Amino acid sequence: MKKLLIAFLLLSTGVAFASEVDSVKTEKKKREMTAEEIAEKAARQKRRAEIEKKYQKFSKDRFAVDFMGTNWIYKSTDPGMNGLKTKWYSRGINIYFYWDFRFKKSRVSFAPGIGYSCSNIYSRHGLVEDSAGSHFEPLANPSDYKVNKVTLQYFDIPLELRIRTNPDKFNNCFKFAIGFKGGIRLDAHTKTKTKINNEVKVNVERRYPDFSLWRMGPTFRFGYSSFNITAYYGVLGVFKKDFGPKANEFAVGISFNGL
Repeated sequence: MKKLLIAFLLLSTGVAFASEVDSVKTEKKKREMTAEEIAEKAARQKRRAEIEKKYQKFSKDRFAVDFMGTNWIYKSTDPGMNGLKTKWYSRGINIYFYWDFRFKKSRVSFAPGIGYSCSNIYSRHGLVEDSAGSHFEPLANPSDYKVNKVTLQYFDIPLELRIRTNPDKFNNCFKFAIGFKGGIRLDAHTKTKTKINNEVKVNVERRYPDFSLWRMGPTFRFGYSSFNITAYYGVLGVFKKDFGPKANEFAVGISFNGL
């Protein structure tokens, strides 16, 4: 019995000693942070708070205006094209409004948007529509035409995943965005302007149902501050399948972002 009592006392003493040692180690560990380290930690927290406060005033690129060089990818020898050659100065414009949602405190954000897009394709071929669908034919007297173009207008929903290289500099940093947009056609028409015997005539026709109602494709944007390079490729054909020649839209241009 006496031996058991001695063993119990020794065990209790050991546990108490171990607890006291752990307590001393814990206190020692807490006391390891020096005044300089505490000041440095406080400075980091203050700096982070200032960045978060400034981010509220940061330009989130809500408004974007894109001036695009737009054209089609096609084969001029395909049925319905009849040697079509679109002009290099074919052009368009996008006007988009975005909502920028930042992922917590990272440099990455997600931006859905809405907007309007217009493309103008210039050529020396006229668009003809008959029972077989739409196709292009060379103009009879191309020198008489001052303007000959196909105009397509869309309501778009663009989506972007954005990355900013330096959150401390906010708007004055490099920006990269990949995305996707889909749109519904609002209007499709041709416009010609002729001058014959000093008489100028402008003709606009809106009777072309063979253009695809929908469009969609990937987008790309890269730049610094408010100036960016942007691009788009349409994965859907410009015309409905079996109702017109095969062509896909592509566009490259400059984008100005703000707000």
